Amino acid sequence: MGLSAFHSLNTAARGLEAARAQIAITAQNTANAGTVGYTRQSAQLQALPGLHSNGLFPNATGAGQGVEVAGIGRSASELVNRQVRGAVAQTGFQQIRAETYSGIEDVLREPGDHSVSSAVTAYHSAWQDVANNPGDIGAGTALLEAASSLAGRLGADVQELKDQYAAQGNELRAEVDQVNALAGQLAVVNGAIRSTGAAGGSTNELLDSRDQIAEQLSALTGGQLRPAADGTGEFLVGGNALVSGESHHTLTAVVGSAPGEPTTVAWTHRLGTGTPASAGVDGGSLAGRLSVLSADGPLANAMQGYDDLAGSIAEGTNTVHQSGFTGSGAPGGAFFTFTGTADSLTVAITDPAQIAHAGAGQGALDGSIADAIGDLGAAVTSGWTGFVSGVGASSRGALNGLSLSVGTESSARSSQQSLASVDRDEEAVNLVTFQHAYQASARVLTAVDEMLDTLINRVGLVGR
Repeated sequence: MGLSAFHSLNTAARGLEAARAQIAITAQNTANAGTVGYTRQSAQLQALPGLHSNGLFPNATGAGQGVEVAGIGRSASELVNRQVRGAVAQTGFQQIRAETYSGIEDVLREPGDHSVSSAVTAYHSAWQDVANNPGDIGAGTALLEAASSLAGRLGADVQELKDQYAAQGNELRAEVDQVNALAGQLAVVNGAIRSTGAAGGSTNELLDSRDQIAEQLSALTGGQLRPAADGTGEFLVGGNALVSGESHHTLTAVVGSAPGEPTTVAWTHRLGTGTPASAGVDGGSLAGRLSVLSADGPLANAMQGYDDLAGSIAEGTNTVHQSGFTGSGAPGGAFFTFTGTADSLTVAITDPAQIAHAGAGQGALDGSIADAIGDLGAAVTSGWTGFVSGVGASSRGALNGLSLSVGTESSARSSQQSLASVDRDEEAVNLVTFQHAYQASARVLTAVDEMLDTLINRVGLVGR
Protein backbone atom coordinates (compact mmCIF):
# COMPACT_ATOMS: atom_id res chain seq x y z
CA MET A 1 0.00 0.00 0.00
CA GLY A 2 2.81 2.37 0.87
CA LEU A 3 4.59 1.81 -2.37
CA SER A 4 1.36 2.27 -4.32
CA ALA A 5 0.47 5.49 -2.51
CA PHE A 6 3.84 7.09 -2.94
CA HIS A 7 3.86 5.94 -6.55
CA SER A 8 0.57 7.78 -7.05
CA LEU A 9 2.06 10.89 -5.47
CA ASN A 10 4.92 10.79 -7.97
CA THR A 11 2.53 10.29 -10.88
CA ALA A 12 0.38 13.23 -9.78
CA ALA A 13 3.46 15.42 -9.35
CA ARG A 14 4.55 14.59 -12.87
CA GLY A 15 1.08 15.51 -14.10
CA LEU A 16 1.33 18.83 -12.32
CA GLU A 17 4.70 19.54 -13.95
CA ALA A 18 3.42 18.62 -17.40
CA ALA A 19 0.37 20.86 -17.03
CA ARG A 20 2.53 23.68 -15.69
CA ALA A 21 4.83 23.34 -18.72
CA GLN A 22 1.86 23.42 -21.10
CA ILE A 23 0.51 26.55 -19.41
CA ALA A 24 3.95 28.22 -19.69
CA ILE A 25 4.18 27.34 -23.38
CA THR A 26 0.66 28.67 -23.95
CA ALA A 27 1.69 31.92 -22.27
CA GLN A 28 4.72 32.13 -24.57
CA ASN A 29 2.56 31.55 -27.64
CA THR A 30 0.01 34.16 -26.58
CA ALA A 31 2.70 36.74 -25.78
CA ASN A 32 4.27 36.26 -29.24
CA ALA A 33 1.08 36.07 -31.28
CA GLY A 34 2.06 39.28 -33.05
CA THR A 35 5.81 38.66 -33.21
CA VAL A 36 7.08 38.47 -36.79
CA GLY A 37 8.71 35.13 -37.52
CA TYR A 38 7.52 33.43 -34.33
CA THR A 39 6.47 29.78 -34.71
CA ARG A 40 3.82 28.31 -32.42
CA GLN A 41 5.22 25.89 -29.86
CA SER A 42 3.70 22.93 -28.08
CA ALA A 43 4.75 20.51 -25.35
CA GLN A 44 5.70 17.04 -26.54
CA LEU A 45 4.37 14.75 -23.82
CA GLN A 46 5.52 11.20 -23.28
CA ALA A 47 3.84 8.53 -21.14
CA LEU A 48 6.12 6.75 -18.69
CA PRO A 49 5.82 2.96 -18.27
CA GLY A 50 5.32 1.22 -14.96
CA LEU A 51 8.18 0.12 -12.74
CA HIS A 52 9.37 -3.49 -12.86
CA SER A 53 10.77 -5.26 -9.84
CA ASN A 54 13.91 -7.36 -10.07
CA GLY A 55 14.47 -10.78 -8.54
CA LEU A 56 13.44 -14.37 -8.97
CA PHE A 57 9.84 -13.46 -9.66
CA PRO A 58 9.87 -10.03 -11.37
CA ASN A 59 6.53 -8.27 -11.72
CA ALA A 60 5.16 -4.85 -12.65
CA THR A 61 3.28 -2.53 -10.34
CA GLY A 62 0.57 -2.16 -12.98
CA ALA A 63 0.04 1.57 -13.55
CA GLY A 64 2.63 3.68 -15.31
CA GLN A 65 4.67 6.43 -13.75
CA GLY A 66 2.69 9.23 -15.33
CA VAL A 67 3.94 11.67 -17.95
CA GLU A 68 6.97 13.77 -18.76
CA VAL A 69 7.71 16.63 -21.15
CA ALA A 70 10.01 15.09 -23.73
CA GLY A 71 10.58 18.41 -25.48
CA ILE A 72 9.05 21.58 -26.84
CA GLY A 73 8.12 21.28 -30.51
CA ARG A 74 7.72 23.92 -33.22
CA SER A 75 4.76 23.88 -35.60
CA ALA A 76 6.99 24.31 -38.62
CA SER A 77 7.54 22.43 -41.87
CA GLU A 78 10.89 22.70 -43.62
CA LEU A 79 9.19 21.81 -46.92
CA VAL A 80 6.73 24.69 -46.57
CA ASN A 81 9.48 27.06 -45.42
CA ARG A 82 11.52 26.11 -48.46
CA GLN A 83 8.55 26.85 -50.70
CA VAL A 84 8.19 30.28 -49.08
CA ARG A 85 11.88 31.04 -49.58
CA GLY A 86 11.63 30.05 -53.24
CA ALA A 87 8.54 32.20 -53.70
CA VAL A 88 10.04 35.31 -52.09
CA ALA A 89 13.15 34.89 -54.26
CA GLN A 90 11.00 34.86 -57.40
CA THR A 91 8.99 37.85 -56.18
CA GLY A 92 12.19 39.76 -55.45
CA PHE A 93 13.43 39.10 -58.99
CA GLN A 94 10.16 40.05 -60.69
CA GLN A 95 9.74 43.13 -58.50
CA ILE A 96 12.98 44.65 -59.77
CA ARG A 97 12.11 43.86 -63.39
CA ALA A 98 8.66 45.40 -63.08
CA GLU A 99 9.96 48.53 -61.32
CA THR A 100 12.65 49.01 -63.96
CA TYR A 101 10.21 48.81 -66.86
CA SER A 102 7.89 51.17 -65.02
CA GLY A 103 10.78 53.62 -64.69
CA ILE A 104 11.56 53.35 -68.41
CA GLU A 105 7.92 54.04 -69.29
CA ASP A 106 8.03 57.11 -67.05
CA VAL A 107 10.99 58.35 -69.10
CA LEU A 108 9.26 57.65 -72.43
CA ARG A 109 6.09 59.54 -71.47
CA GLU A 110 4.36 57.90 -74.42
CA PRO A 111 1.89 59.03 -75.56
CA GLY A 112 1.99 62.62 -74.37
CA ASP A 113 2.72 66.24 -75.21
CA HIS A 114 6.21 65.97 -73.71
CA SER A 115 7.15 62.67 -75.32
CA VAL A 116 9.83 61.99 -77.91
CA SER A 117 7.26 61.14 -80.57
CA SER A 118 5.67 64.55 -80.03
CA ALA A 119 9.07 66.22 -80.43
CA VAL A 120 9.82 64.16 -83.59
CA THR A 121 6.45 65.13 -85.09
CA ALA A 122 7.04 68.80 -84.29
CA TYR A 123 10.50 68.63 -85.84
CA HIS A 124 9.35 67.17 -89.16
CA SER A 125 6.32 69.48 -89.22
CA ALA A 126 8.76 72.39 -88.95
CA TRP A 127 10.48 71.13 -92.12
CA GLN A 128 7.10 71.09 -93.85
CA ASP A 129 6.60 74.73 -92.82
CA VAL A 130 9.98 75.58 -94.35
CA ALA A 131 8.95 73.72 -97.52
CA ASN A 132 5.77 75.82 -97.68
CA ASN A 133 7.68 79.03 -96.93
CA PRO A 134 11.16 78.68 -98.50
CA GLY A 135 13.62 81.27 -97.25
CA ASP A 136 11.27 82.59 -94.55
CA ILE A 137 13.33 83.58 -91.52
CA GLY A 138 10.50 82.86 -89.10
CA ALA A 139 9.95 79.33 -90.45
CA GLY A 140 13.69 78.69 -90.40
CA THR A 141 14.05 79.91 -86.82
CA ALA A 142 11.12 77.71 -85.74
CA LEU A 143 12.82 74.73 -87.43
CA LEU A 144 16.07 75.29 -85.55
CA GLU A 145 14.17 75.60 -82.28
CA ALA A 146 12.24 72.38 -82.98
CA ALA A 147 15.48 70.57 -83.85
CA SER A 148 17.18 71.84 -80.68
CA SER A 149 14.14 70.86 -78.63
CA LEU A 150 14.22 67.33 -80.10
CA ALA A 151 17.93 66.97 -79.40
CA GLY A 152 17.42 68.26 -75.87
CA ARG A 153 14.51 65.87 -75.32
CA LEU A 154 16.62 62.90 -76.40
CA GLY A 155 19.56 64.00 -74.27
CA ALA A 156 17.41 64.53 -71.17
CA ASP A 157 15.70 61.16 -71.54
CA VAL A 158 19.00 59.33 -71.97
CA GLN A 159 20.37 61.10 -68.89
CA GLU A 160 17.35 59.86 -66.91
CA LEU A 161 18.07 56.33 -68.10
CA LYS A 162 21.70 56.72 -67.06
CA ASP A 163 20.55 57.95 -63.66
CA GLN A 164 18.36 54.85 -63.33
CA TYR A 165 21.33 52.67 -64.28
CA ALA A 166 23.48 54.35 -61.64
CA ALA A 167 20.71 53.99 -59.05
CA GLN A 168 20.37 50.29 -59.80
CA GLY A 169 24.12 49.91 -59.37
CA ASN A 170 23.98 51.65 -56.00
CA GLU A 171 21.07 49.46 -54.92
CA LEU A 172 23.03 46.38 -55.99
CA ARG A 173 25.95 47.41 -53.81
CA ALA A 174 23.64 48.17 -50.87
CA GLU A 175 21.89 44.81 -51.16
CA VAL A 176 25.21 42.97 -51.33
CA ASP A 177 26.20 44.74 -48.11
CA GLN A 178 22.88 43.62 -46.63
CA VAL A 179 23.57 40.02 -47.69
CA ASN A 180 26.98 40.13 -46.01
CA ALA A 181 25.45 41.49 -42.79
CA LEU A 182 22.72 38.82 -42.78
CA ALA A 183 25.30 36.11 -43.43
CA GLY A 184 27.22 37.24 -40.39
CA GLN A 185 24.04 37.23 -38.30
CA LEU A 186 23.17 33.71 -39.45
CA ALA A 187 26.63 32.48 -38.49
CA VAL A 188 26.17 33.96 -35.00
CA VAL A 189 22.73 32.36 -34.65
CA ASN A 190 24.20 29.02 -35.76
CA GLY A 191 26.75 29.28 -32.96
CA ALA A 192 24.03 30.05 -30.42
CA ILE A 193 21.92 27.12 -31.64
CA ARG A 194 24.88 24.77 -31.35
CA SER A 195 25.87 25.85 -27.85
CA THR A 196 22.31 26.03 -26.51
CA GLY A 197 21.43 22.63 -27.93
CA ALA A 198 24.59 21.08 -26.49
CA ALA A 199 23.63 22.44 -23.06
CA GLY A 200 20.19 20.87 -23.31
CA GLY A 201 18.29 24.12 -23.72
CA SER A 202 15.41 24.92 -26.06
CA THR A 203 16.53 26.37 -29.39
CA ASN A 204 13.07 27.12 -30.78
CA GLU A 205 13.38 30.91 -30.72
CA LEU A 206 16.86 30.64 -32.24
CA LEU A 207 15.47 28.41 -35.00
CA ASP A 208 12.85 31.10 -35.68
CA SER A 209 15.67 33.64 -36.07
CA ARG A 210 17.55 31.23 -38.33
CA ASP A 211 14.54 30.77 -40.62
CA GLN A 212 13.75 34.49 -40.69
CA ILE A 213 17.31 35.41 -41.69
CA ALA A 214 17.32 32.64 -44.31
CA GLU A 215 14.11 34.01 -45.81
CA GLN A 216 15.63 37.48 -46.12
CA LEU A 217 18.74 36.00 -47.73
CA SER A 218 16.59 34.03 -50.19
CA ALA A 219 14.67 37.18 -51.15
CA LEU A 220 18.00 38.82 -51.96
CA THR A 221 20.02 35.99 -53.50
CA GLY A 222 17.62 33.20 -54.44
CA GLY A 223 19.71 30.85 -52.29
CA GLN A 224 18.38 28.17 -49.97
CA LEU A 225 18.91 27.03 -46.40
CA ARG A 226 20.05 23.48 -45.76
CA PRO A 227 19.33 22.60 -42.11
CA ALA A 228 21.78 20.36 -40.27
CA ALA A 229 20.98 17.70 -37.69
CA ASP A 230 22.05 19.97 -34.82
CA GLY A 231 19.67 22.74 -35.94
CA THR A 232 22.28 24.98 -37.54
CA GLY A 233 21.78 25.97 -41.16
CA GLU A 234 24.06 26.06 -44.18
CA PHE A 235 23.01 28.71 -46.68
CA LEU A 236 23.92 28.06 -50.31
CA VAL A 237 24.19 30.63 -53.10
CA GLY A 238 24.79 29.28 -56.57
CA GLY A 239 25.57 25.89 -55.06
CA ASN A 240 28.33 27.27 -52.82
CA ALA A 241 28.12 27.95 -49.09
CA LEU A 242 27.63 31.56 -48.11
CA VAL A 243 27.20 30.42 -44.50
CA SER A 244 28.40 27.15 -43.06
CA GLY A 245 28.06 26.66 -39.33
CA GLU A 246 29.66 29.59 -37.55
CA SER A 247 31.70 30.76 -40.56
CA HIS A 248 30.58 32.77 -43.55
CA HIS A 249 31.93 34.30 -46.75
CA THR A 250 31.15 37.71 -48.22
CA LEU A 251 30.08 38.94 -51.63
CA THR A 252 31.24 41.95 -53.63
CA ALA A 253 29.31 43.90 -56.25
CA VAL A 254 31.30 44.80 -59.37
CA VAL A 255 29.25 47.38 -61.29
CA GLY A 256 30.10 48.69 -64.73
CA SER A 257 29.99 52.45 -65.21
CA ALA A 258 27.69 52.06 -68.24
CA PRO A 259 25.62 49.34 -69.96
CA GLY A 260 27.83 46.90 -71.77
CA GLU A 261 30.51 46.93 -69.11
CA PRO A 262 30.73 43.82 -66.88
CA THR A 263 28.45 43.85 -63.85
CA THR A 264 28.43 40.90 -61.50
CA VAL A 265 28.25 39.75 -57.89
CA ALA A 266 31.39 37.83 -56.99
CA TRP A 267 32.84 36.03 -53.99
CA THR A 268 35.15 38.46 -52.22
CA HIS A 269 37.75 35.79 -51.53
CA ARG A 270 37.85 34.87 -55.22
CA LEU A 271 38.26 38.34 -56.71
CA GLY A 272 41.94 37.85 -57.49
CA THR A 273 43.52 40.17 -60.01
CA GLY A 274 41.61 39.15 -63.13
CA THR A 275 37.96 39.23 -64.13
CA PRO A 276 35.82 38.54 -61.03
CA ALA A 277 34.24 35.10 -60.94
CA SER A 278 30.48 35.29 -60.60
CA ALA A 279 28.97 33.97 -57.36
CA GLY A 280 26.20 32.37 -59.41
CA VAL A 281 23.36 34.42 -57.95
CA ASP A 282 20.35 33.01 -59.77
CA GLY A 283 17.35 34.52 -58.00
CA GLY A 284 16.08 37.23 -55.71
CA SER A 285 16.44 40.96 -56.10
CA LEU A 286 20.19 40.69 -56.73
CA ALA A 287 19.56 38.58 -59.83
CA GLY A 288 16.86 41.05 -60.86
CA ARG A 289 19.27 43.96 -60.63
CA LEU A 290 21.96 42.05 -62.48
CA SER A 291 19.48 41.35 -65.27
CA VAL A 292 18.45 45.00 -65.67
CA LEU A 293 22.10 46.12 -65.55
CA SER A 294 23.28 43.58 -68.13
CA ALA A 295 24.37 44.45 -71.66
CA ASP A 296 21.10 43.08 -73.05
CA GLY A 297 18.93 44.27 -70.17
CA PRO A 298 16.00 46.70 -70.41
CA LEU A 299 18.04 49.81 -69.54
CA ALA A 300 20.69 49.06 -72.15
CA ASN A 301 18.00 48.26 -74.72
CA ALA A 302 16.17 51.49 -73.93
CA MET A 303 19.35 53.52 -74.40
CA GLN A 304 19.99 51.67 -77.65
CA GLY A 305 16.48 52.56 -78.79
CA TYR A 306 17.24 56.23 -78.22
CA ASP A 307 20.60 55.90 -79.97
CA ASP A 308 18.94 54.26 -82.96
CA LEU A 309 16.32 57.00 -83.16
CA ALA A 310 18.91 59.77 -82.94
CA GLY A 311 21.04 58.03 -85.56
CA SER A 312 18.07 57.62 -87.88
CA ILE A 313 17.12 61.29 -87.54
CA ALA A 314 20.70 62.55 -87.96
CA GLU A 315 21.56 60.28 -90.90
CA GLY A 316 18.29 60.84 -92.73
CA THR A 317 18.31 64.61 -92.28
CA ASN A 318 22.01 65.07 -93.07
CA THR A 319 21.91 62.89 -96.18
CA VAL A 320 19.04 64.85 -97.74
CA HIS A 321 20.17 68.24 -96.41
CA GLN A 322 23.65 67.83 -97.89
CA SER A 323 22.10 67.23 -101.31
CA GLY A 324 20.26 70.56 -101.25
CA PHE A 325 21.09 74.25 -101.44
CA THR A 326 20.37 77.31 -99.34
CA GLY A 327 18.43 80.31 -100.60
CA SER A 328 21.74 81.92 -101.59
CA GLY A 329 22.74 78.88 -103.64
CA ALA A 330 25.31 77.51 -101.17
CA PRO A 331 25.42 73.73 -100.85
CA GLY A 332 23.90 72.34 -97.69
CA GLY A 333 26.14 70.93 -94.99
CA ALA A 334 25.44 68.60 -92.07
CA PHE A 335 22.31 69.71 -90.22
CA PHE A 336 23.08 67.59 -87.13
CA THR A 337 26.24 66.60 -85.34
CA PHE A 338 26.02 62.99 -84.13
CA THR A 339 28.74 60.75 -82.69
CA GLY A 340 26.78 57.56 -82.02
CA THR A 341 24.77 58.21 -78.87
CA ALA A 342 21.47 60.03 -78.47
CA ASP A 343 22.89 62.54 -76.00
CA SER A 344 25.54 63.57 -78.54
CA LEU A 345 22.93 64.81 -81.04
CA THR A 346 23.19 68.57 -81.54
CA VAL A 347 22.13 71.03 -84.25
CA ALA A 348 25.16 71.87 -86.40
CA ILE A 349 23.85 75.15 -87.83
CA THR A 350 22.73 78.24 -85.96
CA ASP A 351 21.59 80.57 -88.80
CA PRO A 352 18.29 79.98 -90.64
CA ALA A 353 20.06 81.15 -93.81
CA GLN A 354 22.17 77.96 -93.68
CA ILE A 355 19.13 75.71 -94.09
CA ALA A 356 19.31 73.94 -97.46
CA HIS A 357 15.71 73.76 -98.58
CA ALA A 358 16.04 73.91 -102.38
CA GLY A 359 16.98 71.25 -104.88
CA ALA A 360 19.85 71.63 -107.32
CA GLY A 361 19.04 74.28 -109.94
CA GLN A 362 15.53 74.88 -108.55
CA GLY A 363 16.03 78.43 -107.32
CA ALA A 364 15.76 80.17 -103.97
CA LEU A 365 12.02 79.65 -103.63
CA ASP A 366 12.13 75.90 -104.04
CA GLY A 367 11.25 73.82 -101.00
CA SER A 368 11.69 70.29 -102.37
CA ILE A 369 14.58 69.36 -100.06
CA ALA A 370 12.74 70.62 -96.99
CA ASP A 371 9.68 68.70 -98.13
CA ALA A 372 11.74 65.51 -98.55
CA ILE A 373 13.15 65.83 -95.05
CA GLY A 374 9.65 66.42 -93.68
CA ASP A 375 8.48 63.22 -95.37
CA LEU A 376 11.09 61.25 -93.43
CA GLY A 377 8.96 61.70 -90.34
CA ALA A 378 6.62 58.81 -91.13
CA ALA A 379 9.42 56.23 -91.24
CA VAL A 380 11.14 57.66 -88.16
CA THR A 381 7.92 57.75 -86.17
CA SER A 382 7.04 54.21 -87.26
CA GLY A 383 10.38 52.86 -86.01
CA TRP A 384 10.08 54.67 -82.70
CA THR A 385 6.48 53.49 -82.23
CA GLY A 386 7.67 49.92 -82.70
CA PHE A 387 10.31 50.41 -80.02
CA VAL A 388 7.81 51.94 -77.59
CA SER A 389 5.36 49.10 -78.23
CA GLY A 390 8.12 46.59 -77.47
CA VAL A 391 8.87 48.30 -74.16
CA GLY A 392 5.17 48.29 -73.32
CA ALA A 393 4.85 44.58 -74.10
CA SER A 394 7.90 43.76 -71.99
CA SER A 395 6.54 45.89 -69.16
CA ARG A 396 3.21 44.07 -69.22
CA GLY A 397 5.08 40.76 -69.22
CA ALA A 398 7.09 41.85 -66.18
CA LEU A 399 3.94 42.96 -64.35
CA ASN A 400 2.23 39.66 -65.15
CA GLY A 401 5.27 37.78 -63.90
CA LEU A 402 5.20 39.83 -60.70
CA SER A 403 1.50 39.18 -60.23
CA LEU A 404 1.99 35.43 -60.61
CA SER A 405 4.94 35.33 -58.23
CA VAL A 406 3.05 37.39 -55.64
CA GLY A 407 0.17 34.93 -55.90
CA THR A 408 2.53 32.00 -55.45
CA GLU A 409 4.16 33.67 -52.45
CA SER A 410 0.77 34.42 -50.92
CA SER A 411 -0.27 30.77 -51.27
CA ALA A 412 3.00 29.54 -49.75
CA ARG A 413 2.72 31.98 -46.86
CA SER A 414 -0.85 30.89 -46.19
CA SER A 415 0.34 27.31 -45.86
CA GLN A 416 3.14 28.44 -43.58
CA GLN A 417 0.84 30.54 -41.41
CA SER A 418 -1.71 27.76 -41.10
CA LEU A 419 1.02 25.69 -39.47
CA ALA A 420 3.08 28.23 -37.59
CA SER A 421 0.87 31.15 -36.59
CA VAL A 422 -0.65 31.56 -33.15
CA ASP A 423 -4.45 31.57 -32.83
CA ARG A 424 -5.33 33.42 -29.62
CA ASP A 425 -8.74 31.76 -29.43
CA GLU A 426 -7.16 28.33 -29.69
CA GLU A 427 -4.59 29.23 -27.07
CA ALA A 428 -7.36 30.44 -24.75
CA VAL A 429 -9.10 27.07 -25.07
CA ASN A 430 -5.80 25.30 -24.46
CA LEU A 431 -5.18 27.40 -21.38
CA VAL A 432 -8.50 26.31 -19.85
CA THR A 433 -7.76 22.68 -20.75
CA PHE A 434 -4.31 22.75 -19.20
CA GLN A 435 -5.63 24.57 -16.14
CA HIS A 436 -8.17 21.78 -15.61
CA ALA A 437 -5.41 19.21 -16.07
CA TYR A 438 -3.36 20.99 -13.42
CA GLN A 439 -6.33 21.08 -11.06
CA ALA A 440 -7.02 17.39 -11.66
CA SER A 441 -3.43 16.45 -10.84
CA ALA A 442 -3.61 18.62 -7.73
CA ARG A 443 -6.82 16.83 -6.73
CA VAL A 444 -5.04 13.50 -7.10
CA LEU A 445 -2.33 14.77 -4.78
CA THR A 446 -4.97 15.78 -2.23
CA ALA A 447 -6.68 12.41 -2.45
CA VAL A 448 -3.44 10.50 -1.97
CA ASP A 449 -2.49 12.78 0.91
CA GLU A 450 -5.78 12.00 2.61
CA MET A 451 -5.20 8.29 2.05
CA LEU A 452 -1.76 8.50 3.62
CA ASP A 453 -3.10 10.52 6.53
CA THR A 454 -5.68 7.83 7.21
CA LEU A 455 -3.11 5.07 6.86
CA ILE A 456 -0.48 6.67 9.08
CA ASN A 457 -2.49 8.51 11.68
CA ARG A 458 -5.79 6.68 12.00
CA VAL A 459 -5.22 2.96 11.49
CA GLY A 460 -5.46 1.18 14.86
CA LEU A 461 -7.50 3.91 16.60
CA VAL A 462 -10.86 2.17 16.21
CA GLY A 463 -12.17 0.75 19.46
CA ARG A 464 -9.80 2.63 21.74
